[in-house]
Amino acid sequence: MARTIDIIPTGVPHTSAAHLVASGDDITIVWSTIPVPCEDWLLGDITSQGPVRYASDEVPDVWKSNNHYWIPLTEVQCGRCGQRVGPWALVRDGHLTGDELTNLANEVAELANDEYERLQNKLIASLTMDAEDTVRDLAEGNLTRDELPIIGTTEMPGVVLDGNDVVAWSVTFDKNGNDDFVEVVRPITS
Repeated sequence: MARTIDIIPTGVPHTSAAHLVASGDDITIVWSTIPVPCEDWLLGDITSQGPVRYASDEVPDVWKSNNHYWIPLTEVQCGRCGQRVGPWALVRDGHLTGDELTNLANEVAELANDEYERLQNKLIASLTMDAEDTVRDLAEGNLTRDELPIIGTTEMPGVVLDGNDVVAWSVTFDKNGNDDFVEVVRPITS
């Protein structure tokens, strides 16, 4: 499929856009630049699909469904669980500009932000459960302090001790794709 591409600014953070001429059709694609991983990867299964991201100058492919609608192709399938993951993108007929382009970019940004927050909340909930389970296991005698690594002695995310606190931590990423850390701290009650 021959196509021409002109990347255009949206003015909306964490989005990018392009005017395409694909198979003779003028279309506009707007995509999120926020990375999206498989949920299992985010929760620690490094064999799952890591973050999928399209940079602001990396236009996703499009496909014409039944010679009728243009569809963005941003997702890849996780080889471990089969979940399809990728950033939000929307395609519209014509070369959108002005308010039409801004409105479409805002829609993509809202969808992407909602997904990012949902994934981060899921990670925090998982870490909270890990920290609270560990505190309970210590209190009930099912686990001893000696069985937990001390904070700063391991590079792998997990549950560690920090004085009289249990810290469950993980590596995640910010909306720009930079590494970030999330930790949940719970005091040891026994």
